[in-house]
Amino acid sequence: MGPPGAFGLLSRRYEAQYGLDYRMLGKLAVTQRNHALLNENACEKLRVPITIDDYMNSRMIADPIRLLDCVMRADGAAGLMMMSRKRAKQKGLSKTVIPIGYAELTNFKGGENLVDVTKSGHEICGKKALDAAGLTIKDIASFHPYDDFIIAILLQFEAFGFCKAGAGVQFIRDHDFSYNGDLPLNTGGGQISAGQAACSSHNLVEAVRQLQGEAGKRQVKDTSNALVTGIGWINYGRNWGSSAALVLVPE
Repeated sequence: MGPPGAFGLLSRRYEAQYGLDYRMLGKLAVTQRNHALLNENACEKLRVPITIDDYMNSRMIADPIRLLDCVMRADGAAGLMMMSRKRAKQKGLSKTVIPIGYAELTNFKGGENLVDVTKSGHEICGKKALDAAGLTIKDIASFHPYDDFIIAILLQFEAFGFCKAGAGVQFIRDHDFSYNGDLPLNTGGGQISAGQAACSSHNLVEAVRQLQGEAGKRQVKDTSNALVTGIGWINYGRNWGSSAALVLVPE
């Protein structure tokens, strides 16, 4: 019932269309858990190492969604201080981060006969946000996608154009998503391995922390920009109903 069942249906639909190597989803789970181990703000119960075998053997929640596909219950909060450039200068703040591209789409293809439920509004709002920022997807230095379920990360790789539809598994196989890899992914552990208490605010705060150079042992090398995403609610027989994309740069 609820989101696990919905994402289970999305996973089965994707698998039927393109095939799905669950060990590659496990690779994402392990990568994010390794990041959580370096994040003192991650939920204590989630700061435990896991392996791909641990992922594969974790109990089934809504076939094929496993326990280690899912966000865990957590209490917590996250916050950012926002102000104008003028105010920041008056305060003498030297480590500021600014948004240079944002787009959001709600009710993707609402009212239409949506044949492919693996498609989402990120295909549209992702391009708009990148265009506004004057960047291409190849320019993105670190990626902080909303990750209440591991399959959502794979779907966003494809929607944003990191790879073509159906090529998500191979993309995962070919890339290093660790904080010092070629595409750092949810370097704070993401919601799945740090806690979903603050929802997408966690991913946003982590991106800001990275761009300010304050991520400690998990600090990325390239702090030129970061892409943060959000998703919201599941419609019956459709993908998530709200998609958002935000590009940040240090100033």
